This record gives sequence, C-alpha cells and structure tokens, in this order.
Amino acid sequence: MVVQKTFLAGKVLTVVLGCGAFTYAHAAKTCTTADYSGIYAFSSVGFLLQLPPEGAALLGTISQSGRFLPDGKGNLFIETNASYNGIVLKGDIPATYSVTPDCIVNFDLVLPFPLSAPSKFQGVLSSDNRQMSLLLTEPSGTVIRGLHVKQDLRFCSTPDFSGSYSIDLYGTTNSPKNLAGRFQRIGRIDADGEGHFKASTTANYNGRVVKEDFTGDYSVNARCYVTLKYTAPAAAGSENIVINGAIGGHGEVVQMMILTDGWGVGGSLLRQQQ
Repeated sequence: MVVQKTFLAGKVLTVVLGCGAFTYAHAAKTCTTADYSGIYAFSSVGFLLQLPPEGAALLGTISQSGRFLPDGKGNLFIETNASYNGIVLKGDIPATYSVTPDCIVNFDLVLPFPLSAPSKFQGVLSSDNRQMSLLLTEPSGTVIRGLHVKQDLRFCSTPDFSGSYSIDLYGTTNSPKNLAGRFQRIGRIDADGEGHFKASTTANYNGRVVKEDFTGDYSVNARCYVTLKYTAPAAAGSENIVINGAIGGHGEVVQMMILTDGWGVGGSLLRQQQ
C-alpha cells in the first residue's frame, strides 16, 4: 500500500508540474509605443447617457467608423464619420497615445464637434498588434465599444472588395418611425469586384424580425474606404441607405457604419473564405 500511494503521489506531482510547464510555455508579450503604428480600420457603437443640457439632442446611440493612423511615436490622426443619435457628421481629429509594457494603449484626444470634450480611451492590442478592442474611460456618462483591425492594403480599388462576406451590424434607428428603436442585421453580402452586390439578410427592428434581401452598388477609393448604396425594401420605408467603412487586413474585413441620417448603426463585414 505504501508503494502504491507513493506511485500515485508521483503521478499527481508529474501531472501538476506538467500542466505548470505547459501553462508558461509562451513567454508574456511586452509592447512599446512603436508596436502601435501603421493604419487601423475601426468601427464603434455605444451610448451617450449623460451630456450637458446644451447637448441633450445628442443623447442616445453613437456610432463611428474610419481609420486610426498612429506613427509609432505617440501621435496619431483619426479619420472618422460619426452618428450622434442619428445626426451624421464628419469629425477628423488629431490625438496622442502611449503604450504600456502589457500592451494597453491609452489615448488622449478632444472629441470632434459638436461634443468638443477632452476624452480618454483605453484599448488592448492582440493578434500580434493587429487588432485592438477599446472603450471610453473619460468623460463619464458614455459607453462606447470599439474594434480596430490593421490595414495592410494600400491604394485600393473596386476589386479589393469582392467575394462573400458575413454581415454583423447593430445599433439603433430613428427611421422609419414605425420601426424606430434598437436594430440588428446579420446575413451575407456577395460583391462581384466590379461595383455591384446582392445581400440576403435578417433584420431586427426593435424586436420585429424580418427577412430583407436587396441589391445595390458600391465603390472603393484609394484609401481603402468601401461605400455601399442601396434602396431599403418597401416595408422598411424604401429609404436610400449609404454604408461606409475602411478595409482591414488584406480585404478580409470591413469596419463599417450607416451614414444615412436617422441611423446609429455600425459593425463589420467578414469575408467568409480567406
């Protein structure tokens, strides 16, 4: 019995030590300011919950998309479109940033007009510094979730957006009035590489789920922004919809938002086959 217990104890010790060795097989990654550089496509969706009285009209959903252009030295420029409770505005701004050894990126900036407020964001790098999730830390009263994907392509053109992509969009809409409220769309879009697309989707308008299929046109500019245009189905008001965002990676993702007034919706298109 003594021999058997000793043998079992040895096996347990071996398993424990083995697990420990496996757990620490990968050295902890460290980052510097230089690790965050290049161009990142981004989109974000959140909620403005608290603003001064003069900003009351902006309370509600905020969505954004565009590009972050960090220089690897602590400075960056942000290209962005933003929707404040359905009011869509352009808002390019400069900013500064720092990176901690554990790959946390801290941003300091002044939010564009009409908010014009000093703000701080915090993100964490992942996937060999190719992706980042981030949130707003200051001022209080706002919840924003963002996703950044590194952009590898330069001088894009229409064929750079082609193939089949999954659709993942969410936020809120104020239009049409009978469907106003929280919104989500999933589905698939097929782009032909020549400026035309078709989409098969399921949409949720504030709890009302509908099947929506549509076709439209698109363009891609030299800075790798994709713009989709289509007419919504009659049941959704036959509204002219414009969606815009930047390509990430080598074309496998597009971080987007709806630019049509009345919408605060953003998200991603993900290529289904690499």
